[in-house]
Amino acid sequence: MMPSQELILGLSLEELKLKFLKNGFTSLDAKRVFPWIHMKLAKSFDVMSDVPKCVRETLPDFFSIVRPECKTKQKSLDGTQKVLLEFSDGECVETVFIPDEKRNTICISTQIGCIIGCKFCHTGTQKFSRNLTSSEIMSQMFFWKDIQNESNGSSITNIVFMGMGEPLLNSKNLFNALNLLLDEKIHNFSRNKITVSTSGIVNGSIEKLAKFGVKLAISLHASSDEKRAFLMPINKKYNISNVLNAARKYLYFSNVDYVTFEYLLLSGVNDSDNDAIELAYLLKNFGIQCKVNLILFNDWFGTEFRASSKGHTFLRILLSKGIRTIIRKSRGDDIFAACGQLKSERQ
Repeated sequence: MMPSQELILGLSLEELKLKFLKNGFTSLDAKRVFPWIHMKLAKSFDVMSDVPKCVRETLPDFFSIVRPECKTKQKSLDGTQKVLLEFSDGECVETVFIPDEKRNTICISTQIGCIIGCKFCHTGTQKFSRNLTSSEIMSQMFFWKDIQNESNGSSITNIVFMGMGEPLLNSKNLFNALNLLLDEKIHNFSRNKITVSTSGIVNGSIEKLAKFGVKLAISLHASSDEKRAFLMPINKKYNISNVLNAARKYLYFSNVDYVTFEYLLLSGVNDSDNDAIELAYLLKNFGIQCKVNLILFNDWFGTEFRASSKGHTFLRILLSKGIRTIIRKSRGDDIFAACGQLKSERQ
């Protein structure tokens, strides 16, 4: 893609019209191009048969609908696929495709690197570079849709914003992407099939996310502020009480059935019986409006942490206290595609 070209995969129709008008095209040109991008998944302006030829030939001077370049692709023994995508400025992100019997999920990144710095997360060891634009966020979805269409595979059913970065620190571009994904006339994803994961950024973004009504997953990982601050430095700014209050507001304004709390089990750190009892006490007022996802730690080179062997004991304690809980199945860990393992640095 030439430096002067702007990627337009994540623009709404109104935004596209403004961009076209600014560069000498018409609103009608934008209305014709928009469905080719989103409904017909065109990869080139050349195929847009109802767009005047002179317009088709000039559009590439200003805009691009080219997918990011796939630099590496890996496939796990369990069928999970991970790719490293490179954008026009040379920056890269990883994104993951997770097939299952009844659904196909894609895991999308929102930032290059991550500024949160959770100690257990491999992505957090990569220096934060920048936010992804809404078009770069959407381009990951387009990439996987292209792959499925070319291979006559099943369609993508679920999207999780659990890749690289903190989605709510890039809320503007995240929200623009969600508008396109949820629009029934465009990509028509169900609100129940999209999950946004956050480390607990209580700056108003969680409340703003509520208008979309998507599923919310909050990284908790500890039942005390002391332990959470050790694992997640963000807790010094937004502590557990702040996070739980934001979760209650999300339930009220979003009309979702429940909020998910993610809890990574780390041996000797947060996996004791007392940790489980304290967690149940913290969440007891949520009742059926919360679910705990217990996550098994996925190893990476250089980490000080180890996976806990107490998952089922922890599970039984939470269940006995009336907390709906599951142990989340790890996928793609043999290719470093599992939770907390993504990192875009090529080495």
